[in-house]
Amino acid sequence: MGKARIGLVFGGRSVEHEVSVTSARAVAQGLEAAGYEVVPLGIGPDGGWLAPDRARPALAGEAPALPEAGGPIAPTLRHLLDSGVDAAFPLVHGTWGEDGTLQGLLEMAGLPYVGAGVTASAIAMDKLQTKRVLQAAGVPVVEFRAVSAVRFDADAKAFLDSCAELPLPLFVKPSVGGSSVGVQKVRGAGELEDAVRTALRFDHQVLVERGVSGRELEVSVLGLHALEASRVGEIVPGAEFYDYADKYLSDAAKLIAPAELPDGVEDRIRRIAAEAFAAIGGAGMARVDFLLDGESAYVNEINTVPGFTRISMYPRLWAISGVPLPELVTRLVDIALERHRERQGLDAGIKGFLAELRERA
Repeated sequence: MGKARIGLVFGGRSVEHEVSVTSARAVAQGLEAAGYEVVPLGIGPDGGWLAPDRARPALAGEAPALPEAGGPIAPTLRHLLDSGVDAAFPLVHGTWGEDGTLQGLLEMAGLPYVGAGVTASAIAMDKLQTKRVLQAAGVPVVEFRAVSAVRFDADAKAFLDSCAELPLPLFVKPSVGGSSVGVQKVRGAGELEDAVRTALRFDHQVLVERGVSGRELEVSVLGLHALEASRVGEIVPGAEFYDYADKYLSDAAKLIAPAELPDGVEDRIRRIAAEAFAAIGGAGMARVDFLLDGESAYVNEINTVPGFTRISMYPRLWAISGVPLPELVTRLVDIALERHRERQGLDAGIKGFLAELRERA
């Protein structure tokens, strides 16, 4: 029996559409090298699913982005439901893909899928909820304040006064969003109100964090019950901080893998990365981002659908850790299939229990 048919889900409605397309090309090559049959399941910029033949040119590098599906989204779901794939490999970055919505659709369709489940995906996409969960689990995070649009409109001064307890500079971030879109650095208290109002254009919750003048580190995590962490990589921003332009437009950031760290510090960061992913209930894959201030390491974000582009740290860190791309995608698919079997087993167990209760009644 040959290897599984894998539906590569990519594109989507978020600002990271083209990044997703680029990631999908690399993953397709890895899957094909590992012997899988790849079925392109593209999602256009309008959110509609595309027939494999319409998605294939972008996957082949003949177009930078997928075309729009046109018309209502719901009828286009037939392209997913009729695909006949054995498992899905979601690579839709950002909203409507990385936030648990796509994972929920795949759960409802009964399809095994690569990556974190609904709950972990939703938590990781929301920076405020991630921080709260990590704090409760004893995982170190940078001090912060948070406010909703409703609360800020009701009493902006009270929130701004609470932020005065944090030393400058500050970073202002939309709670939900990817690729540093809407993230701003605030050097003076007089800039904070405008920065918060700008961030509220991108989400209804905003975080204000103490600025950490340290190193930006990344770790790749892989696994189901036993999570493994890769070597540590370092991002040296080409701008003041690693923003959207630095990630995808200017190509000025330097990527160092592995990072030069004392053995004890690297081991501790790898351990915290696995603990952080476990704390949100993660499985499959994640890239855990850190800020290192001296020897104090803080988890900054958890990315449950990390990039697979030529500059992406997730596959690069596994490669230097002894796991080349074809082996990496094979392990991710195997984890997806195992997790699906386990969930089916739990469902069967619950139904069996209910049947026993009915027999006793």
